[in-house]
Amino acid sequence: MYTTKLFNLGILILAAEILNLVGVFSPCWFSESYENTYYFCIGIVPYNSILSSTFSWYAASSWLMFITVAFTIITILAYFKVQADVIRHGYSCGSRKWFIIISGCALMVVLLTISAVTVLGVNFSQYNDYYSSYNLGYSAWISISAA
Repeated sequence: MYTTKLFNLGILILAAEILNLVGVFSPCWFSESYENTYYFCIGIVPYNSILSSTFSWYAASSWLMFITVAFTIITILAYFKVQADVIRHGYSCGSRKWFIIISGCALMVVLLTISAVTVLGVNFSQYNDYYSSYNLGYSAWISISAA
């Protein structure tokens, strides 16, 4: 017995996972503006080892977001498993653990995304001066909306 609630959960998971993947793999996690004009953007993919050795908070944020990608893959796989079980046998006590896994992975994605963006945002203030300033780019905001 396949219900619309399970279908809606799948649509919600799909939308969140697509936004998370776009946010992680897009090239503008933070931007530097020089005298209120756009200067350049830096993403977290590909992993920049030179920037990571200079700014340890950049490495921490990058790894937190890479871990969210792993949790999104686990969420998708758990959804397909629970969907197959529900189609085959209906809702049973065995499918409850898969819903718990999905909700646990979603919670971890939210916590890790908020942590990564907070680490970036807090550390920008120490590099801002009169002429240049660092801000969160559109990729960070896409990831926050996915969380």
